Amino acid sequence: MRFFVIPFLLWVLIAAVPAQAQEDTKFLSPSEAYKAALLPLNAARAQQNDLTEADKFALGVGMGMASRHCLALSADVSALATNAKELLSLGELCLFGQQFEPARASLTKYLVLPDALDKRQALILLVRAHLGLDQPASAAAEIKSLLSDYPYDAQIHFAISQVIDAAEGVDATFDKLALHLCETQSAITLPLLVSGKTIESQDVGASSSVLFSDAVRCAALSEKSGKGATPPVLQVLIEVAQQKSWMGTADLAPMQAALARQTMVGSKVPLNSLHGHAINKNTLVPRTVRLATGTVILLPFTLWSPGAPSVVRDLAKYSAQHRIYAITSWSANTGREDIPSDQIRDALREWQRTLPPTVSVLVVPEAELNIFHADSFPAGIVIRDGIVRSNAVLSTQGSERLLLGAMLSL
Repeated sequence: MRFFVIPFLLWVLIAAVPAQAQEDTKFLSPSEAYKAALLPLNAARAQQNDLTEADKFALGVGMGMASRHCLALSADVSALATNAKELLSLGELCLFGQQFEPARASLTKYLVLPDALDKRQALILLVRAHLGLDQPASAAAEIKSLLSDYPYDAQIHFAISQVIDAAEGVDATFDKLALHLCETQSAITLPLLVSGKTIESQDVGASSSVLFSDAVRCAALSEKSGKGATPPVLQVLIEVAQQKSWMGTADLAPMQAALARQTMVGSKVPLNSLHGHAINKNTLVPRTVRLATGTVILLPFTLWSPGAPSVVRDLAKYSAQHRIYAITSWSANTGREDIPSDQIRDALREWQRTLPPTVSVLVVPEAELNIFHADSFPAGIVIRDGIVRSNAVLSTQGSERLLLGAMLSL
C-alpha cells in the first residue's frame, strides 16, 4: 500500500498548491492555508496499513507548505490586525512550518484583541513558539499565566513537560527553572495518582502512566539538584505503584518500569557481566562486557526506535573517551521469541555501519535487556565501578543532556 501513497500525495500536493507560492497566498487566508498544509498528512493517515514512511513524507510536504505560507502572510498582517480567528490560525500555521518568530508575533497580537475567545489555546501555542526560539524562561512565563487563569488539564500538563525538557540539563539556572516547574506539576499530579485519577482535556488525555513517569522524572531532577523532595516523592510513587487498583491495568507495567529505572540509580549493577553477540559481517561473535569495574555506557535500542541512530551518534561525539555499547535483543525487534533472525541481523549490520567506531552493537539475551527495565527505546545507562549512575529513557533532549552530563562527570 505504501508504494501507492507517495504518488497519491504528490497528486494531492499538485492539486492543493498552485505553481507559484506568491499567487497562492493571495487566495488563501491563514486558516485556509493551515488546512491546505495539513492535507497531505491527513491524506496519508487515512490510508490503510503501515504508512510510517508516507506519513513522514507527507509531514515534510505539509511543513514546507506551511513555512512558505507563513512567511508570505506574515510579511503584511495589517489586513488581519483585528481578525482574531485568522491571527490564531496564522500562529498555528507558522508553528507547523517551524517559523517560530512569526508565530510568536501573531499569537501575541491575538492575545490583546478584545474578541480573542481562545486565549488558553493561544498561550499553549505561545509556549511552543518560545521553545522554538530557545526561550524557556519566556515559555515558563506563559505557563504561569495558564496556571493562574485556567483549570489544569492534559494540554497544560504537556506544555509544562515541554518547558522542563527544554530547561533541564542546560545549566544551573535552567535546572532551577525546571525544578520549580516540576514542583508545580507534581503538586497537582501526585494527589491524582494517589486517588487513581487521570487528566483529560478536550483533545488529548494524560494517562496515569504518563503522569507517573513525569513525576519520576521530576523526582530524579530533584535528587540531582541535591535538594531532595519534600515529601519524598519516590516513596509516594512506590506506594502508588503498590496500590491494588492498578492490578490488571495497562498503566501498571510502564509505571513499575519507570520507578525501577530510577530506584536502580545509585545501586549496585544487577549483573557483573553482560553476555551478547557482536555482528561481524554475517557472523555472530560472542562478546562479554564487564560491568563490575570501570566505566560502561549502555544504550538499549531497537531498529524501530525513534531517532536512535542520531542519539547514539550525538552521545558518542561528546564522549569519545568512553566505549559505548548499543544493546538490543532479537525479541525486542521482532516481538516474538528471543531467537536469531537473519533479517534483523542484516539490518543491524547495516545500522552498525552508520555508527562511530567507539560504538559497538551487541545482541544480548532478552532477560539481560529486561533486567535494566528497558521497556522504551532508546534508553541510556551509565555504570561506573559497578554502580548505576543513570538509567533513563532518552525520549527528550533534556533526558539526553542529563545522560551526557552523567557521562562527562565520570
